[in-house]
Amino acid sequence: MHELEHCSDEELAVQAAESEAAEGVLLSRYLRLIRFHAVKLAPTPTDAEDLEQEGMIALVHAVKAFDPAQGKAFGAFAQTCILNAMRSFLRKERRAAYPVEDLVGVLELRGDLVDPDTPESILTQKDSLAQRRMQVMAMLSKREWEILQCLLEGSSYEECARRLSISPKSVDNAVQRIRRKMRAVRSTDYFDSF
Repeated sequence: MHELEHCSDEELAVQAAESEAAEGVLLSRYLRLIRFHAVKLAPTPTDAEDLEQEGMIALVHAVKAFDPAQGKAFGAFAQTCILNAMRSFLRKERRAAYPVEDLVGVLELRGDLVDPDTPESILTQKDSLAQRRMQVMAMLSKREWEILQCLLEGSSYEECARRLSISPKSVDNAVQRIRRKMRAVRSTDYFDSF
């Protein structure tokens, strides 16, 4: 492992095809770069985690796609791949335009109570929140509901994935489905029909 630390990025990229250790050293070298760009490009902290994940996936693909015969430096090639993946992710997210943090709002009241401090108002609020919670649960699959709960508790994609024994990409896919369903709910006033 120590001998790998002295290899150039290009040498490690070539060796990574046959050596997980070489790939690991190379990935660890670029982790700070990925984090730097993720924080720099992300509009929110949640997006920074997503961008970091996208950057790592792009780096793994860059390692596999790198061709030293082209005469390019691995660092420039990898950085281009990482930034392209992050920008592509952000473009897709802008089209979605529905951050995870906003999912909490679907479960909350709209604030139309006159006096929120009376016992009746508190009871009405609890009943309404429970009803909305049931409506959201009916819309989502069991797995989507578990992932939503995990995220609403403040867990990252990676923490949710570990907790539910699935991959972080599965968490991301489920979040995309949840976002689509929530957008549909908002656009059709689904909750007002109950």
